[in-house]
Amino acid sequence: MRFFIVITGTEFTTGLKQEKNSLYISKEVFKRGGEVIGIHIAPDDIYQIQYAIKIGMDKSDVVIVSGGLGPTEDDMTRNAISEAIGVPLIFDEEWLRTIKNTLKEQGREITENIKKMAKLPYGARKIENPVGKALGFIKVLDDVKKAIVAVPGVPSEMKPMVLKALDYLGLKEQEKRVHLFRTFGKPEAEINDILSDIEDIVLNSSPKGVDIFVLDKNEFFLENKVKVIRERLGELIYTEEEKEMEEIVGNILKEKGLTVSTAESSTGGLIATRIVNVPGASEYMMGGVVSYSNQVKVNTLGVKKEDIERYGAVSEPVAKQMAEGVKTLLKTDISVSDTGIAGPTGGTKEKPVGLHYIGYSDRKKTEVHRVVFKGERNDIRLAVSQYALNLIRLNLR
Repeated sequence: MRFFIVITGTEFTTGLKQEKNSLYISKEVFKRGGEVIGIHIAPDDIYQIQYAIKIGMDKSDVVIVSGGLGPTEDDMTRNAISEAIGVPLIFDEEWLRTIKNTLKEQGREITENIKKMAKLPYGARKIENPVGKALGFIKVLDDVKKAIVAVPGVPSEMKPMVLKALDYLGLKEQEKRVHLFRTFGKPEAEINDILSDIEDIVLNSSPKGVDIFVLDKNEFFLENKVKVIRERLGELIYTEEEKEMEEIVGNILKEKGLTVSTAESSTGGLIATRIVNVPGASEYMMGGVVSYSNQVKVNTLGVKKEDIERYGAVSEPVAKQMAEGVKTLLKTDISVSDTGIAGPTGGTKEKPVGLHYIGYSDRKKTEVHRVVFKGERNDIRLAVSQYALNLIRLNLR
């Protein structure tokens, strides 16, 4: 079954907001054996939405429209669908009573704009909204053997309603099995070479590493692929779940009863932020120092001024002293540090933009890694934070 996704919202077409609903819908369709053949983002314009719907109806079996079902003037999805398929809108009286009762409990009066959230095309099957007031629906066009699904754009409302729609359309079983590997330490091209003989894998690269999606309809064959990939990639794999590096590192620290601290320059506190993003991080995260200036490196972390003058702030000796200094200052078992040039300016031939020295220190040793990352400033900073967290994982694994 082929699907075409239409996302509505001027906030997306103007770049004011990032669209994520299509990601969720695509994953669910794929897991159930469907195929998404296109995604279209339309502004809040009835003609543009109709145009997108007609494209989808022409190329697919099912069009899923997300957004534009609310009470405001720019919520035009119902009317766009009605005009695109030539079916009038009617009130679902039961849902209209539900809205009225909800508003009454809140001490509010119903308006014409709120009323329209109970409208759906004649003959459509309603999808009740478990969270909000906007009614979703599925309209099956028997004459052309196609269907159109409309759900709200609010993710908490959209997600359960999409699942109901897919169930109704018969996509109930997880036909395609997917196994995820999240890796860090080698670029996408090298990962691709290592796994070039394995069929049906999808690679996705980001500053956090390379995610590998392993696909197969047959569970036995999928398990064999997974076993081979585990053997080949080894410690490059930091998780086989949809978890972040900071969660993996946090679990290791908690299990071992160890504490950590950070000394950051280029990342400006990003490593510490990611660590404390994990609930319960207070058990192992003692604190961090953002030593963006040389003065803080010297006065707070104990970095030797003469070493900064001799080697520069972006150097191995400075990264080493930063890691050891914060570990001593905050009395932790381990620590990490970074100093580098995130760009876009400040680089030289000897020290290019992207160059970083990342330190790791525990009770037995201190090590410093020289790395150079390419990309935009914040992508580089994110990659550095991932590298630092990965150093903790590798040393404590």
